[in-house]
Amino acid sequence: MVTAATMAPVLGYFFFAGLRTFAIVFVRGRFGLTQGSATVMLALIGVGGVIGALITGRLADSLIRLGRITARLTVAGGAYLLAACVFLPGLLSASLLLAIPLFMIGAAAIGGANPPLDAARLDLVPYQLWGRAESVRSVLRSTLQAAAPLVFGYVSAQFGGASSGVGQSTTPQPHRAAGLDRSFLIMLIPLIAAGLLVLVRARRTYPRDVATAMASDAAAAAG
Repeated sequence: MVTAATMAPVLGYFFFAGLRTFAIVFVRGRFGLTQGSATVMLALIGVGGVIGALITGRLADSLIRLGRITARLTVAGGAYLLAACVFLPGLLSASLLLAIPLFMIGAAAIGGANPPLDAARLDLVPYQLWGRAESVRSVLRSTLQAAAPLVFGYVSAQFGGASSGVGQSTTPQPHRAAGLDRSFLIMLIPLIAAGLLVLVRARRTYPRDVATAMASDAAAAAG
């Protein structure tokens, strides 16, 4: 369970790091925006991520107070799957008016998955091991975030060309945007994997693992 709770957000960070690196190139090529307009669009998407982070933490805590023990994992896993579901039509769309709200919802879902999942992960680790657990998570996160631009760029180069063939671009794919749409679509797989990892594997053993961590903390305090 601890492994699943550690790997899921790392996969989310991987997708977001690649998206952040190539987002301006993609939106300029797909929608024919200027640099300034693309920057404004990404700022709006970033606002969506902040809003999502503020909403999901409160939602998960509220559900726990209602007796839903695995609420944090349910909210986090559902957020990852929601992100993949809304990014898919957004990446396929040539309509800017349709893509902006979809991308904002997707960013809100990715940003919203982290707070409840981070809280759940601390529930599962005895407090004496928090430092070690966070060290492992930080190494994994940094490694995949560093690799994400290289992986996204490589996949994009493999599918690049005069036209990506996905969706209907409003421009002839300038700014080296060809292939990025397919790269983003393929890289939705880590988001789906993160959601399934949390909902299928982590949530199943969460109550038992929390009880184990609490027993360990109690034994350490008594001893």
